[in-house]
Amino acid sequence: MRKTKKRRIFFRVFPFNRLSYPVLLKAWECSKIDREFDIKIIDRDDIFKKIDFKKDDVLLYSFMTPFLPLIHNEIAAIKSSGALIVAGGPHVSGEQDLAFAAGFDILFVGAGEDSFLRFGRDLLDNNIEKEKYHSRPGRENSNLNDYLPISKYLKTIPPIEIMRGCFRKCKYCGTGLQDVHFRSLNSIRSYLDEMKQKKLKRVNFISPSALEYEAKKGKPAPVEKIEKLLQLVQSYEFKFLEYGIFPSEIRPDTLSDESMKVLKKYVSNRAITIGAQSSLDSRLKELGREHNTADIIKAVEIAKANDFTVNLDFILGFPDETTEERALTIEFIKKITGRYRVKTQLHFFFPLPGSGYGYRFPSFLTLSEKENLLKLKKDGICRAGWIDNEKQVIRYFNWLERHFPGYYSRYH
Repeated sequence: MRKTKKRRIFFRVFPFNRLSYPVLLKAWECSKIDREFDIKIIDRDDIFKKIDFKKDDVLLYSFMTPFLPLIHNEIAAIKSSGALIVAGGPHVSGEQDLAFAAGFDILFVGAGEDSFLRFGRDLLDNNIEKEKYHSRPGRENSNLNDYLPISKYLKTIPPIEIMRGCFRKCKYCGTGLQDVHFRSLNSIRSYLDEMKQKKLKRVNFISPSALEYEAKKGKPAPVEKIEKLLQLVQSYEFKFLEYGIFPSEIRPDTLSDESMKVLKKYVSNRAITIGAQSSLDSRLKELGREHNTADIIKAVEIAKANDFTVNLDFILGFPDETTEERALTIEFIKKITGRYRVKTQLHFFFPLPGSGYGYRFPSFLTLSEKENLLKLKKDGICRAGWIDNEKQVIRYFNWLERHFPGYYSRYH
């Protein structure tokens, strides 16, 4: 008897989305759905260009907004094949109209584990009628616990996500679109078991606010919960236990002497990253950050007193930001660097769909400002992530104006 050919499912992997797919594939693996498909991983451009896509194929993308122009070029080249082109990720969760216009057939909105499982079953039943798969209300927490980011199809093992969503809705960020949920210690233990079995040496975490693990909205950060988490990890005797650095940064208003003492006791990193974002109280209030400049300075002092080096993140180019505002930010950075020997990273604002600034243009830097910032980089005062960020946003708006002028006109 002739065997039915399995449907091909292509996962398009880039450096910017390689952490997204392991947990989705694990959801299929746990339900044995993956066995019913021919899973293909495409992680190189030359491989992608050689594939002869067919009508029955499914091509999956996950992406953030800056990378939509790159992906649009790819899907435009294969759209005529009739392959089903599917997308999820931060951009899609914040905005769907442009994603459909760019050529996607199906979108995953919100947390993807549960909806990706439904999608797999619908593929098997030949029952794909929906344009959008939404995460089910109240399922985000169990999704986080049920599936680990470890898949047999991918070598990459991402840091484990222990907190999803945010208590705040800062205007430049889309993380607050999801309600806050935490991964349980039992689920984290399962992850650590697999990491140990694979003889890996480094453990780190994904959290939008590292010192709010198991916190309740409006309540102080529960340091005892964080200590239990770090105690658990330490018991496995990994060589490196990293917490409070990317991708688990710290809000300045959550940092305390008690929390720093806990980190000092357990973690291997002796640097932490604090999300300052601005040095002006007026801008911090406008952003909805719910902390002020004094909180930033206090957090730096406490961290330094506990022998931690501090990395401070700032963003330039917010909507309506003036040259005077940027000058004050730079002056603050110079002073705090001189006094506390902190390290700073300057980013450039990118409007993210679903955020309060989702349809706002950045305030672009003048030539003289760029020259001054490059001098700061040369003097070792701050790292210059803003350079690539600004190029990204310019590329994005050029692409948007050229291909989708109607969507471009939404920005002001």
